[in-house]
Amino acid sequence: MERMRFHASARRLSGNAAARVDTAEFLPAEQLRQWHEELDRRGLRATGSPAHERYIDVLIARLEQAGVSQVHTEPVPIRRWTPVRWSLDSARQPIATSSYIPYSGSTPPGGVTGVLARVTWDATPAAGALAGRIAVLDVPSPASDYSVLDQISYAAWDPENLIERSARYARPWAGVGDLISLLDSLPATGAIGCIAVIDLPPEAASGSYLPYDGHVRNVPGVFVDRTVRPHLEALTAAGAPVRLTLTTTAEDVVSRNVVGIIPGRTDELVILNSHTDGTNAVEDNGPDAIVAIAQYLSRLERGLLPRSVMVSLTTGHFHGGIGQMTFARQHLDTTLRKAACAVTLEHLGALEWAENAAGQMALTGRPELGVIFVPENRAMVAASLAALKRAGNGPGRVLRPFVPAPASPSGYGWPGEGTQLWSDGQVMTMNYIAGPTYLLNWGIPTVDKCDIGRMRREAIAFTQMLLDLGSVPLASLSSLDLPPLA
Repeated sequence: MERMRFHASARRLSGNAAARVDTAEFLPAEQLRQWHEELDRRGLRATGSPAHERYIDVLIARLEQAGVSQVHTEPVPIRRWTPVRWSLDSARQPIATSSYIPYSGSTPPGGVTGVLARVTWDATPAAGALAGRIAVLDVPSPASDYSVLDQISYAAWDPENLIERSARYARPWAGVGDLISLLDSLPATGAIGCIAVIDLPPEAASGSYLPYDGHVRNVPGVFVDRTVRPHLEALTAAGAPVRLTLTTTAEDVVSRNVVGIIPGRTDELVILNSHTDGTNAVEDNGPDAIVAIAQYLSRLERGLLPRSVMVSLTTGHFHGGIGQMTFARQHLDTTLRKAACAVTLEHLGALEWAENAAGQMALTGRPELGVIFVPENRAMVAASLAALKRAGNGPGRVLRPFVPAPASPSGYGWPGEGTQLWSDGQVMTMNYIAGPTYLLNWGIPTVDKCDIGRMRREAIAFTQMLLDLGSVPLASLSSLDLPPLA
C-alpha cells in the first residue's frame, strides 16, 4: 500500500486553533490537487468494482495516517452489474454510442436486432406495441429559471451577482426520475432494446451514467449524443434493422462502508459523511476533503473538540444509496441516537461547464452553484450560510428539503448522499452538493473543471462549521423550529 504524504505540519494544535481554523495548518492545495488527479486516473468507480474497492483501501490508509481512530469497515452486500461490451450498428456500419445505460439489462453475445420505434416520454406505448423493436427515446432534460430556487431557499450567497434569476438551469441529471419511469414502462411494450438520445454535444454525453438506482431492468440500452439523432431518424423512416449489443455480468459481492472516530469531550457525535463510489473525481471528491478536515481536527489537543466526530464514508451511492441506507439501519438504535447532527459533503470546487454559442462545451469562468440542503432548523441554516460566506466565493444557496420522503421527520428529503441519514436515520443533516453538467460522466477529465483553491476554502469553511457546531446546544440542533415547506 502506497504511503500517503501529508504536507501540512503534524504537530498538535491548541488554543485558538479550536476556535478558528488555522489555515496555515490545513492541508495544502497541492496535496488536494494530487489526490484529485489520482482520482481522475482511477476512472469510473462503480459500486463494488475493483477500482472502487482499491480506492476504499486508499481512504482507509489516509484516515489512519490522518489520526482518525477506530477506523474499520462494515460490509454492504450488493448484486454488482457490470457491462462487458456494448455497440450499435446497422448494415454492419457502426453507430457511435456515448455509453451504456446502467442497470438496463443484457443482450445475448450476438446482440438483438430489430427496427426502430420512436417513443416519447409523455406517451407510453400500449402493451405489446413495440414487440421485437428497439425503442428510441430522448433523455428528459427539464430546465427551469434559477428564480424557481427562491421557492425552497432559506438564504442565498452570491456577492458577485454571478447568477441571473431569469437564466435557465438545465443539467442532464435533472431528468433522471422521468428517465426511470420511461425505462420501467418499456418491458410491457415488448421492446427488445432501447437507444436513449442525450441532447448534448458528444463530449458532454460521453460516459453518461444514469440512472444509478441499482435496479436491473430487462430492456438493454445505450446512450447516443444529439449528433446521432438524424441518422436514427433516417433508419426509423426506412424501417432499416439495427443491432444493439450490451453484454454484462452480474455477481454477488460485498462492498464496504468506512467508519472512524475523532474523539471529543463527549460521546455526543457529529457525523461527517460522503460516498466513495463515483463517476469521476468531482463525483466525488468529498472523501478527500474529509481526510483533510480529519487531519486538522485529529490534531487538536485532547478536550478542545466539544463533540466527537464520526467519519462515515459510505459505499453504494451508485447502487440506489444502499450503503447509506445500510449504515442508517445498522446504527439506528445505537450510534445515531448519539448524533447531534450530520454534515455530508459532495462535489467541492466544481466549475460550471456549459454549451457555448458555437455548440461546444466550455468552462464559463464561473463556479458551479453549490447548495446546502438543511432541515427546518434555525441553527443549522445559520451555520450553513456562514460556511458559504467563509468559503469566500459564490454562488451558493441554503435550501429546504423538497423531495417527498414520507419517512423523514418533515416528510421531505433531497437529492444527495445525506438524504438517507435524514430520512432513514432521523439525523438532522446538512448536505453540501453541486450538480455540474459533467457530474455523471465517466472517462472525463475533471481536474480542469475543479477549482482546487475553492475546494480547499470550502473544506476549511466546513471545518469551522464543525468547530462552531460544537458549542450549539443539542436542543437547538434537534428541533424543527422553522415553518415547513408550503
